[in-house]
Amino acid sequence: MNAPTQARHPGLADYGLLFGLSLLWGSSFFAIKVAVEHGMPPMTLASLRVGIGAVVLLSIARLLDQRPPSFQGGQGKKLWLRILILGVIGNSLPFFLIAAGEQTTTSQLAGILMATIPILVVILAHFFVPDERLTLVRFAGVALGFAGMIVLVGVDALKGLGEQVMGQLLIIGGCISYSLYGVNAKRLPKLPPQMLIGVILAAGFVAMLPVWLVIDRPWTLHWDIWAVLAVLWLGIASTGGGNLLYYVLMRRVAVGFASLNNYIVPLMALGWGYFLLGEQPHLNALVALVLILIGLALPRLWDARCRRVAMATTNRG
Repeated sequence: MNAPTQARHPGLADYGLLFGLSLLWGSSFFAIKVAVEHGMPPMTLASLRVGIGAVVLLSIARLLDQRPPSFQGGQGKKLWLRILILGVIGNSLPFFLIAAGEQTTTSQLAGILMATIPILVVILAHFFVPDERLTLVRFAGVALGFAGMIVLVGVDALKGLGEQVMGQLLIIGGCISYSLYGVNAKRLPKLPPQMLIGVILAAGFVAMLPVWLVIDRPWTLHWDIWAVLAVLWLGIASTGGGNLLYYVLMRRVAVGFASLNNYIVPLMALGWGYFLLGEQPHLNALVALVLILIGLALPRLWDARCRRVAMATTNRG
């Protein structure tokens, strides 16, 4: 794999890629809703999404002549064990929990709740990553994010919407699982991205396969065409294509620019749900979205301000 190009100022094409990435990842919640509403069990949806995504990315990795990590020696076996764990907590488990949650809640609320993942990562990194401590500004961002979650879930709980609240709690469980993945993925060695994500997805599929076969018995299911099309979209476009776009964007510009999708994806989820599913977001959902997005933006804006002050001080010196 070629060395990454030096980060540069984003141009029009980069903004187009960012929009495309956010559109793909924002469509995931719409596609999940379509699949579960047309009778596809959450376990089947998660298994197929992970398996199809693995095939897409491993095929691309093969075309790029990327090699899988070695299984030889103690270090190789430890790496593959970590890949297996990441495959479960970063793909199989959250995909299942989100699909199960969307059986009783809207795709829009799922997209809003998923915006809390970077905030949850900040909390976990404080305990597990030595150089990423929870500063006062980061704590303020976390507090705003949790306030958004309380506004979203708490209002529905007070209204007595028991099934919808349970769905939201399942999705929050998926967010926590994704966050654990985000913290632990930092410890992986540098590997070609398509191969790395591909083997993580494949490991998640292998771990989920026996559970899927026993619980859902897929050969007995009724396969609705809309559910099948939705899961194909999830596997090929959202999972395979989305991850590929993300790494293309990181190589063209920088990780910070690529991570702006965290702000755009919830808005895309609102759009997909509104225009294609007729979902109407309630006021508490919109207030929650604003609180979560401010919580995401606050540490980034503060860090940028500190860098500008430090550069100005250096230039004066």
